[in-house]
Amino acid sequence: MEECSRLICCSTEFKQKSEQMKNYILKFFTLSVLLSTSVYFTSCNDDSSSKSRVIFGVNTTSSTTGNVGGRLAAANDLAFTSGTITIREVVFDGDNETQSISRTIPQIANIDYATGAVSPEISFEVPPGNYTSVNLGIEMQDDGASPSTVIEGTYTNSDLEEIPIRFEFNSGEVFEASAASVRIEAGADIIGKVSFDALAWFSTVTVNELDNATLSDGIIVISESSNANIFDKVADRLDVATQATFK
Repeated sequence: MEECSRLICCSTEFKQKSEQMKNYILKFFTLSVLLSTSVYFTSCNDDSSSKSRVIFGVNTTSSTTGNVGGRLAAANDLAFTSGTITIREVVFDGDNETQSISRTIPQIANIDYATGAVSPEISFEVPPGNYTSVNLGIEMQDDGASPSTVIEGTYTNSDLEEIPIRFEFNSGEVFEASAASVRIEAGADIIGKVSFDALAWFSTVTVNELDNATLSDGIIVISESSNANIFDKVADRLDVATQATFK
């Protein structure tokens, strides 16, 4: 009788261990299937060859209103040749064949006015396709006392004196540029550029205003606190819409 009880007990333990083993095997099999499925879908969706990238760029105008190239400057020539523009955000919006796409990239970056180079590089992925109603927006940095935009050059006055000129601007101005249509190929990089044209900003400033501008240590400084009448005219021109170019 004691032997029989021992056999029954062993049999029960065997069944319990057998059931536990089945459960372990079932769980392992289920986990393996899930992992395999996850890897499969990840590999299918992660097709890097179909991704397209927009790289943000800038066109700047550093030519003069008059003579250039080392020749003697003519009276009332205005030239902008260097400077830095600090931005804090880039926004891209457009409609392709199936959906509206919007990308907002918060990134503090510096634009070299002389070259148009952006540092660090700003880029973002978008689905390929034919886009319409494309907008490229830039928000300028406005943190701190230092101006976010400083553009420098020279002005040759009516007496043929070449005087350094510096434009300072510190505001969260938003530049918006548009393009009617853009085609973005699958797997390709495309550069989207907006224009910064300081000469266009100064286009409504008169010769008389520049000739009679107040000098600060020999420099014509155009800012909120210096030559404010000229500054107001230039600031108003910053809102002039420019075209975006993609290539």
